Amino acid sequence: MARSKPRLRAQKEKNIRSRLMRGIVVIVLLTVLIPVIAYNWMPEWVYYLVPATRLWIATEELTSAYGEGFLDKLTDIEKEYDAAIEVYTEDERLVYSTKAVVTSLPADLNEADTVEGAFGDQYVTQYGERKPGGKSFLIKTYNTGAATVTFIDCCQAMSEGGWVEAYIQVSQISTTTKITFLIAFLAIMFFIALAMLAIWFYIKRFTNPVNKMVEVTGQMAQLDFSRACPHTGLTELNELSTGINEMSRALDAALTDLKQKNDKLQEDIANERTIDNLRQTFVAGISHELKTPIAIIQGYAEGAKMFYASGNVKAADEYCDVIIRETGRMNAMIVKLLEITKYTSGAYEPQREDFDLSDFVSDTVDVNAELLSEQGISYENAVPAGCRVNGDPTILPYVLTNYFSNALSHCEGEKKIRVSAADVGRAWRVKVFNTGKPIAARDIDKIWESFYRADKALSRSQGRFGLGLSIVRAIQNLHGEAYGVENKPDGVEFWFDIKKAE
Repeated sequence: MARSKPRLRAQKEKNIRSRLMRGIVVIVLLTVLIPVIAYNWMPEWVYYLVPATRLWIATEELTSAYGEGFLDKLTDIEKEYDAAIEVYTEDERLVYSTKAVVTSLPADLNEADTVEGAFGDQYVTQYGERKPGGKSFLIKTYNTGAATVTFIDCCQAMSEGGWVEAYIQVSQISTTTKITFLIAFLAIMFFIALAMLAIWFYIKRFTNPVNKMVEVTGQMAQLDFSRACPHTGLTELNELSTGINEMSRALDAALTDLKQKNDKLQEDIANERTIDNLRQTFVAGISHELKTPIAIIQGYAEGAKMFYASGNVKAADEYCDVIIRETGRMNAMIVKLLEITKYTSGAYEPQREDFDLSDFVSDTVDVNAELLSEQGISYENAVPAGCRVNGDPTILPYVLTNYFSNALSHCEGEKKIRVSAADVGRAWRVKVFNTGKPIAARDIDKIWESFYRADKALSRSQGRFGLGLSIVRAIQNLHGEAYGVENKPDGVEFWFDIKKAE
């Protein structure tokens, strides 16, 4: 759904632009068609509107201008409004005409001399009547015999008495008005088209950054803060994009901080679960492992008490030796469990040092020389000299000791144990190999768990609790290094990594 929003916005913008373009096309068509239609079929009275207005204004200026300079005023108005003017007295005598030569007019208009009009005594047809004391429009048709000429005439009563008439020939009106109309219409349509183009470009300029902002905010809704809103030439949009970018950075920082805290919380929860699992493992394991020795101790303690009561001191001493041995085994097991807890709970920090790997192996294995000889096991130390490693020399011997002890317990066949080291890049991999039976596939992933023993048949007299490899895992995890086991054709090989010295 979120991915379709940009497509919907793009479609809406496309529709707006398409409508604007259609509007521009319609305007162009109207610009061509309407003048043609108007020129041929427009009613005549429409053409009279503009000249009638001009005549109205001309007569308005003349009604109160009679007196000194009146003739000059008449001449100026004739030129300014492109109209012919006639002045009549109250008794309908023509005393001034554009077509006649009049050099002066008396102070009293009614005393002026009569002049001959533009058409003399030609036949005149008049449509409309003068309004006494007001203004009116007349249509006059002059029939000269050879032609008929029609005029539109605006007449108005003068304050000094008499009438003033301003008129324009209709044929002149039609041609001039049509041309004026066409020019005005074309100009209007041209500017409308320009305005729509300007609106189209303005919408494009405005919607493009808005669409990008919508895309950015849509990505923000999906918690993707990689994009930023672009800056434009519009101040308000710049302020909006700046605000969105600042909000994006703030949300990104807040979510990053929240994620880090959530990861830390998850880590704490995992650690808490680990500690809880360790606690449960400790309780379950110790309960299981202590059940038998406690029962043995109880039985032998009762037997020793009975023998002492009967005076059989020798038998009582033997029973006490068994009790001491079992308590020693219990103590050793508890010590190992406490070591596992210490290494896995984070309470212990490795004290790293540089040391020689060959010497480390020799010092750890030499203590078992007598035991190797007793069991008829041949031993080979194949660790090259001069290998410097870095780790905690206090606890790493436990790893090698547990591996070596495990090899001693399971060494069969040719009875060979070999300790070697291989360069694996950043670390040296120490390998402890013993001849014998391979580890079953069902057990190979479980041997690192506490109290797990693949060899269920081994007796308790060997002092093995299934905790040695758990200690190995804890120490290697504490160092952040790898460990593992592989079945070989003639035996089993355990290994662990130690970081190389700088």
